[in-house]
Amino acid sequence: MRSRKARTGEPGLDYQPEGGRRLPVLKDVSQTEIEEINSWQFPLTVTIEQTSGTLLRVAIGAGAIGGEAADVAGITGLSSIEAQADSPAYVFEFENFVSYAVTDEMYAQNSKEEIGQGNWISIYTRSHFLDFVRKSTWASTDYPGELTHYQINTLDHTVDVVCYEPVEFSAA
Repeated sequence: MRSRKARTGEPGLDYQPEGGRRLPVLKDVSQTEIEEINSWQFPLTVTIEQTSGTLLRVAIGAGAIGGEAADVAGITGLSSIEAQADSPAYVFEFENFVSYAVTDEMYAQNSKEEIGQGNWISIYTRSHFLDFVRKSTWASTDYPGELTHYQINTLDHTVDVVCYEPVEFSAA
């Protein structure tokens, strides 16, 4: 298991990947980039990939109404929502995640019992998914450390990720 501490030598520092590019760390939903994403009208999933055993990468982009209006199943004037080449997009990297789940947006649900902040991008301190991970794995605050539930919501999917390291993200 690689940890941020092992890569930077100090906890809490942004690591510097090859090429010298620094990735910001998602600390709370009031960060400028996250506020921008949370203001999008039509967020779309671009990719979800587990690039290695311990790295999950999720890319999302702002969608826009595009294409010509069409008639579908007796409903007239429907337009598709598409990611445009010049649409804003972000990539989130979850290194050393404990667990993740991808749910089709049609089946995702929220609960008033959950405590979190955000909209399209959310951070939970109490959630059913966090409870599930705590009960079904041996991960705890003792090892590997404090667990945080991050949630990325788009018009396509809800991606729930529990990890013990901060999430890194960048403009795509």
